[in-house]
Amino acid sequence: MRGVRQFVLLVFAAGALGRAQTTALDRFVGRDLWKEHLSETEQRLLDNVIGAVPKGNIFEPDPWHVWTTNRVGQTRYVVLLGQPEISVPGGSSACVQLFDATAKRIGSWSFQTGWRITLDSASFELSSDLANDMIVLHMSRFINGRNVAKEYYAINNDRLQFVRMESDKGEAVQNEYVYPNFEIGIVPDAHTADQWAGMLESNDNSDVLSALVFLGGRHLTEPQRRFPNEPQESKDAELFQRLMASARIQGLIDRLSGSPNEWVRQAALLAARGPRERLLQ
Repeated sequence: MRGVRQFVLLVFAAGALGRAQTTALDRFVGRDLWKEHLSETEQRLLDNVIGAVPKGNIFEPDPWHVWTTNRVGQTRYVVLLGQPEISVPGGSSACVQLFDATAKRIGSWSFQTGWRITLDSASFELSSDLANDMIVLHMSRFINGRNVAKEYYAINNDRLQFVRMESDKGEAVQNEYVYPNFEIGIVPDAHTADQWAGMLESNDNSDVLSALVFLGGRHLTEPQRRFPNEPQESKDAELFQRLMASARIQGLIDRLSGSPNEWVRQAALLAARGPRERLLQ
């Protein structure tokens, strides 16, 4: 009888543990929330978990997907919200929220996903090259939209990192860091040359790529504007100028241009170009 009682207690404890790990987000995992019509009860439940979301280009983004991962031994819920382009000319935007095993929010990132480019679909997958979970945004373009077919966002140490954008031919594409509408994705939260060098020297390719995406983009400064109606200077233009003037940063970019990792090599080659070359893409 003692053995039976112990067995029953173990089963009860396991069941209680399983219930404790169930959150309001579980019922939404794996569903296409953009296409599926939610009941009022489900919509209210999801809204309560997500909370207020910053406005995108026009409206607040709507829930698209909820994914869950336990790859590093910690349960995480990843919520993707999106606002597609609804006017021409116009743009699209997204928000990614990260929750822990109890559905407590531990991170939120809102960003633009393109001008005259709109969200078509999204996937959540493990990148064997980066050894990190990754959100892949599949994009469609409108009249005169740039050839950006995919955007890649890695989830690394409870951070979201923008690691790559590529054309429909699978080639790396430079970002356009010009105000107000053209910049895609997020910029690493780093402010000194030493911090940026640390990312470029990291053993984690997600860190390396997130730095190279920024360093390989076009950063318009006010003296470069020829006409008043041209896009305005990026808020990070001064930071970019300081970084590119650093001999240490330049040396690291040159070294990474020979990386055996294809994504790193392509990104470093973009970062190694001069201002004139960046105008041509």
